[in-house]
Amino acid sequence: MTFKSYNEQLQQLTQSIIAMGGLVKEMITAALDSLTAKDDAHKEKVRELDRQVNELDRSINEQATTMLAFRSPMGDDLRFVTSALGIASDLEHAGDLAKNTGKRSLKLGDYTPVVVMDPLARMIQIVTGMISDALVAIEKRDPQLAIEVWRRDKQVDDLYHEILKALQEEMQKNPAAVEAITHFIFANKNFERIADYATSLARTVYYVTTGKQASKDILKGK
Repeated sequence: MTFKSYNEQLQQLTQSIIAMGGLVKEMITAALDSLTAKDDAHKEKVRELDRQVNELDRSINEQATTMLAFRSPMGDDLRFVTSALGIASDLEHAGDLAKNTGKRSLKLGDYTPVVVMDPLARMIQIVTGMISDALVAIEKRDPQLAIEVWRRDKQVDDLYHEILKALQEEMQKNPAAVEAITHFIFANKNFERIADYATSLARTVYYVTTGKQASKDILKGK
């Protein structure tokens, strides 16, 4: 095989990861929509996207394993190929959380806690932006962008606690809706955990591009 063929394999692996991330972003948005629409259509969309995500997960695993077995990647290429398995796993777990949220939407009945929908939408905007920029950082091998993604996790954590407090207050005001509110609490946690996986992606990119493990000192500019 030629050197160009090696580069093509590396590019295919990168593009498969980016495609998988794009599907996960769609799943997250569809999961949020399902919380208000509460219909089978959104659930089916999330399910179909999950199927595609799982296919790409398997493909990425095969591509990375093949490159390690038959190629001899070195330096940041070696770190990228070995890290591709973890990247795909993070994206797959994020997709599973979105799918879980979609399932919960069907148990909400007609109840929607209006008070938390705006901050929840802001959270989703930040989370999907984190995934988008993490994917760009992967493609461009940009450690600085990866750090910026990591820093945004605190914004998600702050919104998570704001939403959780509002839902707990809603439970006290509306005891009849406790079950539905509980599903919203779990959905809120799911989105916060997705941000954790986006952060994991960012930390992986930092390692791939610098050869150094990401530490909290990096966030402080040390």
